[in-house]
Amino acid sequence: MSDSLKNPPEYYPRPEPIKTTRWFMTLGIMLALSIILMCIFGRYVDNHRFWLFSLGAPTAIWGFAFAFRLGIWMLRDIKANGFDRRREQWILRETRSARRALQVLNASFITGHSASSQEVIAISMQGNESIIVSQTDRNGNESTRMSRVASSPQDTPRYLIAEIFSRLIAKLPFIQFPDKVSLVVVFNISTSLPQENIRHCWDDAMKKNNITVPVEYGEGNGLSIIDDWLNTRIKDKAMLLIVSLQIAPVVSNNSAEAAVAILLGNRLTQEALEPVALLHRPDPAPPGGLEEGMRMAAYNVPVKENIVKHLWLAGLTKEQRAEVVGSQNKHPAQSVEDDAVVNLDVSMGHAGAAAPWLAIAAATDIARQTQLPQMIISGDTTQDVLWSTLVTPIASRQEMDA
Repeated sequence: MSDSLKNPPEYYPRPEPIKTTRWFMTLGIMLALSIILMCIFGRYVDNHRFWLFSLGAPTAIWGFAFAFRLGIWMLRDIKANGFDRRREQWILRETRSARRALQVLNASFITGHSASSQEVIAISMQGNESIIVSQTDRNGNESTRMSRVASSPQDTPRYLIAEIFSRLIAKLPFIQFPDKVSLVVVFNISTSLPQENIRHCWDDAMKKNNITVPVEYGEGNGLSIIDDWLNTRIKDKAMLLIVSLQIAPVVSNNSAEAAVAILLGNRLTQEALEPVALLHRPDPAPPGGLEEGMRMAAYNVPVKENIVKHLWLAGLTKEQRAEVVGSQNKHPAQSVEDDAVVNLDVSMGHAGAAAPWLAIAAATDIARQTQLPQMIISGDTTQDVLWSTLVTPIASRQEMDA
């Protein structure tokens, strides 16, 4: 198993302390036996040599053996000290890496809610207001339980996606972008449309809105995008834009249509835009490892005891939901009341690839409004893991630092 902060290197085994009492008892026994033997076999030896042989010889042998044993012990102790110092340096280095966070510069989302204000929609989501109803999906299947983004009956999915992209782009602060700063765009899309159409829709929307920012397209799935960025591009001046949506999903029953755009910047290099919150390093947990993953996510912030009051759940399978219920009273979510658990899968439907990003975007809005940390536990459409992460308000960041 590879080393990690959840499984750090073991301390080097320390040598057992030298049992000096036994060593001096051994010396006493050796001296006594030596005197007895000299009395038996050395009766004709003069007095000076008698004591020299009876006391000096065993003392010299004992001293050599004790010095050799002490030297071995000291070498092992020096080796253990060196290993433990390297272990402490490794933990410090990994902790600094784990506690990297991204500035949330803008978080916009579009859902099937009837309200027009994003702040009001976020509050409705926090209150688990149900918008999932039985209706006809975009493929003509009737009696399908889902939530849908409002559109005209004649709108095709491709046209709707293009319009959604235009709406999301219009909310992004491109006018405040510093010169020569590129934008890394990563798509997380789940739809029945061909994936190549998505890029064309985005490019058309960028041209339609006269956006000339240099764009680089990245790849990735789920919150591993954030984890990888924090590992490899934490000193980049480029900004990261996550564009995620689910429109006309392949499996529409119990699904949600939603679109999200989250603009992120590195704390070391981004100063042009005022951040609204911090998105901390997420931690992936395999089946059965959620409690440890939650603790690691809290360690990555770090957060104090009983400070997390809201827990957002999104994109979970039945088995993952059961594991979350079993771990709900563990740190750092032990102070979350039942009515403060936001289950987007139940109130809106499963948003596919957009599920974790929708939860993060809405949690960012609530963190800004309440000035309280928000914890998000989400699934992954590409692997069987549960991601735990926290969004914290900027104003309370200093108070939570360890």
